[in-house]
Amino acid sequence: MADTMKGAPEEKHEILRCPITDEHLDGSRRVSELALQVKHNHTDESIIWAWVDGCVIHQRLLEEFAKREFSGYRLRPATVRFRDGAISKDYRELVVTGWAGVARPESGIRIVKSCRVCHWKNYSDLRDAEQLIDWSQWTGEDFFIVWPLPKFTLITEQVAHLLLELGVRSFALRGLQDLNPLGLKFGFTVARLSNFLPQDLAEKYGKPLDLE
Repeated sequence: MADTMKGAPEEKHEILRCPITDEHLDGSRRVSELALQVKHNHTDESIIWAWVDGCVIHQRLLEEFAKREFSGYRLRPATVRFRDGAISKDYRELVVTGWAGVARPESGIRIVKSCRVCHWKNYSDLRDAEQLIDWSQWTGEDFFIVWPLPKFTLITEQVAHLLLELGVRSFALRGLQDLNPLGLKFGFTVARLSNFLPQDLAEKYGKPLDLE
């Protein structure tokens, strides 16, 4: 896990406020590049996760992704500083772009509360993981998300096999049922889809659903 790099330029965010309340935002997304620091000197670490937001992948692993023609992601520049002060440019931020649509209501996920003027919504909790995804909405890509769970990166079996084959650390494979292992009634609160997907894809997938 990584912290924000000390001494780096302050992160920049694009903020869209709700016109009628300060209790929630319509949109908030980071537009600056990731600059991270870790408390170790493992400069060959394949995956590094930011505590707050983001995941960076070493160029070596990205080359393996490319060889296997994995899809459903874009890359952004990133910088990582290690404990001894060494700074690496061998990492790229992984931005998931694959899409599996909106959760099926049979999963238990439904809109509980929504703002009448912006995109803020609160959804009920996941009850039946087997019913979560409508596979007819899936774009067929190897990395993807389902709404309203954009922080949970879903991957195909091919990606999982590669990570295990290469002995990659710093990740854990879990099933959909682990998205809510105890059946807790927390639900999911989100705003614009463009907080999580690139703007062009947020408009493509989200505009017909009033999620963009």
